[in-house]
Amino acid sequence: MTDQGQIPIKIELYGIGTLKGQIKRHLSPFSADAIINKMPIILRGRFSFGSKKYWTLPGIKIYKGLNNKSVSEVKEGDIVYNPKTDELIIIIEALEMSNKVNIVGKVMSNLELLLKARNGLNTKILRV
Repeated sequence: MTDQGQIPIKIELYGIGTLKGQIKRHLSPFSADAIINKMPIILRGRFSFGSKKYWTLPGIKIYKGLNNKSVSEVKEGDIVYNPKTDELIIIIEALEMSNKVNIVGKVMSNLELLLKARNGLNTKILRV
């Protein structure tokens, strides 16, 4: 039986492989619930401009704001929602974001597969 606070997900990178992760509702309940309700999510991903520090899925269209646990420092493997730009982001290496973001989950395995991806690659996020 799965804990309702931690929802297992998989992130499919078409033609490359699959990442396993979790949505952790207690970190940002409104953003996490909005993301869960939109699944399966299929968007074209891309890297941040000029570097491979994070994989971003712009235009998720959930429009949830900051909460009291929002942070600007993120760690490797974090899945975050950026309310300022309305995008879901998978962090590849620890960094400080330019604005505060809502951490909504964590990638548990195969994070290194993202380094093989190209900009514009279809990415699908779904519940397991």
